Amino acid sequence: MSELPIPSAPPIDPGELLRTLVRRKWLLLLPWLAALAIGTAAAFLLKPVYFSNTLMLLDRGQNMQGPLGNISGGPDVEQQADIMREQVQSSLFLKSVVAATGVKDDRATRAWALKSAARYPGLSQDEQVEAFLVDHLRTNVLIKRSKGKLFQVQVADYDAERARKFCEAVSNQFVASSKARQLEAVQAQQEFSVEQLQVYKRALQEAEMKLEGARRAVISSTIGGTTVNATNLTFAMALQEQAAVDADDQRQRVADLRSQFAGRLKDGDPQQLSSPEVNALVGQMASLQNQLGRAMLSEALLSGGSSARVALARKTSELEFALNEAAARALPSASADARDLAVRYRLAQADLNARESWRGWISGQVDAFQRERVMAPNRELDISRIQAEVDQARSLYNAFQQQSAAAQIAEAFQNAKVSGRFVIMEPATRPVSPGKPNRPLLVLMALIVGGIIGTGTVLVVEHHDQSVRNAEEVESMLGLPVLGAIPRVEELARVRKQKQPSSAAAAPGALPAPRDGGLIQRLKVESPLGLEFKRIYLNLARTRGRTLPRTILITSSTRGEGKTTTSACLGITLAREHRQKTLLVDFDLRSPALHRALGMPGSSWGLAQMLAQRTFDERFVRQTALPTLDFLSAGRSERPAAELVDADNVEWFLREAQSRYELIVIDCAPCLAVPDPLILGRAVEGVLYVIKAGATIRKAAEYGVKVQREARDNVLGVLMNDAGEFLPQYYGYKANYYGYTTEAVEG
Repeated sequence: MSELPIPSAPPIDPGELLRTLVRRKWLLLLPWLAALAIGTAAAFLLKPVYFSNTLMLLDRGQNMQGPLGNISGGPDVEQQADIMREQVQSSLFLKSVVAATGVKDDRATRAWALKSAARYPGLSQDEQVEAFLVDHLRTNVLIKRSKGKLFQVQVADYDAERARKFCEAVSNQFVASSKARQLEAVQAQQEFSVEQLQVYKRALQEAEMKLEGARRAVISSTIGGTTVNATNLTFAMALQEQAAVDADDQRQRVADLRSQFAGRLKDGDPQQLSSPEVNALVGQMASLQNQLGRAMLSEALLSGGSSARVALARKTSELEFALNEAAARALPSASADARDLAVRYRLAQADLNARESWRGWISGQVDAFQRERVMAPNRELDISRIQAEVDQARSLYNAFQQQSAAAQIAEAFQNAKVSGRFVIMEPATRPVSPGKPNRPLLVLMALIVGGIIGTGTVLVVEHHDQSVRNAEEVESMLGLPVLGAIPRVEELARVRKQKQPSSAAAAPGALPAPRDGGLIQRLKVESPLGLEFKRIYLNLARTRGRTLPRTILITSSTRGEGKTTTSACLGITLAREHRQKTLLVDFDLRSPALHRALGMPGSSWGLAQMLAQRTFDERFVRQTALPTLDFLSAGRSERPAAELVDADNVEWFLREAQSRYELIVIDCAPCLAVPDPLILGRAVEGVLYVIKAGATIRKAAEYGVKVQREARDNVLGVLMNDAGEFLPQYYGYKANYYGYTTEAVEG
């Protein structure tokens, strides 16, 4: 069965990524600007640091020759670098450096050091200055390994001259310490030669004693060996098997005799025949049985040991006689057959005991020989290994003795070749410019890090964004067509400002501000917004193969998704394109806003009064600048909206409105907030659901459409609002060509 191909991750669209960064530009810019500010501040506020360098050469000289060359050699170059790094961490070494420079008496240095005097309580001022400079050097002296035996010493400081002094003092201290180590190495070499001579002498003596002990162990195992050897091993194993068979047969005979006790003897009767004489004869029979086995093994014949056989037969007869006398004494009331059975049982037990003794002896001899044969090669290997240790110890001892007696060691001591000596190749330099901070690099790194953090923040936020962002996702999630994508355009630039009227009173005597014409004037036919709503009109006209619905309800999941402005634009477009009497109704009795989108003043009389009085009063219907478009505001009523918006009132109103108008567009409250859209949805011919790209949560949209369709399955499709950034390619928009702005449809 062939494996299914693993789906590959979709490729990253650079254009989509760029649009995402532009849309969330503040998430990108804020970390970027913060990092740039921090980097710039660090570049110009950090104190400049100067670096002084010196170059040193390690002259190690020649190592001794011969077997001692590997013993007396000093540390290699890498180890020397580690030693130097440990030295610059030593307080004693650094105190010597500070004392050599004389900077403790410098007025500026003392003032700088005494600023941190609180870190060293209980010390005098001189001690505090010294402790501060030691800690300063401990973190600012760097040892670098160069090519070959060259070492670079680098000292960092805030003052150029002080850095040079510290660097010079550190290098001089290394030279002085290397000379001291040479003298220590000479003394250590003298002690080493004497100690090692004794060590190798003890090692040689211990190896020789171990070899002698191993050889003695081999000799003792040979002297105390077994009777079994390679010549008679086969015969011995045959005797071992025969002894096992004879013991098993005799054990069966004892069991058969014991089975005849029933009704004749008690279990303890045979033991009454025991006596010192009987026990001695039983032991003698076991000894004679072993002698017979040894004679057979030594002669390698089953018929061997005739004298032992005769003696064994005699002892058996003596034991039988002794048992008969004991039976007569111990069992006087038993029958002759019973006494005879007891005697035969005890004789069988004695014979079994002798055969078991023989079987154990021959088995032990065979096992001992086999163990000896297995261990013999190991003993030989041990002796060979110990002999090699003895030879090596003797060789080292003799070589060290010869080298110690020769003039080579004395010459090495005199020339001090056992330790390295430092030579200053380049004196400490006085820095002319600071080495840190690298201002261009800090600013560049701040730009890079800020960009990475900003981009990462945008991507993380985008990844966890649960809002709806594209038409394909809407159609796949809801199973409804996207009838239109409403872009961000200039016509909607003033809608938001109209939604929040100024609370400040006009100045006395001031002329009233000219009222804005609303979307009726700003919604141009040839604008991107006008063209898109014309597309929506054409899509509605052929939705599901039906004609244009006469009653259309527009709702959304929550507030702020643009349903009110969308209702106004759709009503204006239908009135223009269909050229029939169209009524635009504000059915959001709790939060009416449609009049502001149309640029009309609010009114206390309207739909609420009609529903309360069940009278379609045409005086409440207001004409607009379009001859074919009328507007019915929500109005106000003392009765709550939940009582006014019921199924009977809605059906009555739609009958009255349809008798007067060809098309009716209704703006309603969000379906997840109140049940009004569900009641209206049952009475109208079609429902349009508004989703704001990048704002509407997927679960909210999915649940809102679900409850709306449960009321009545007449949801015609979805209108995607705020598509200027999210859907520029889905419907072929080009932002530069159409001149989109950053304003969105709201309501």
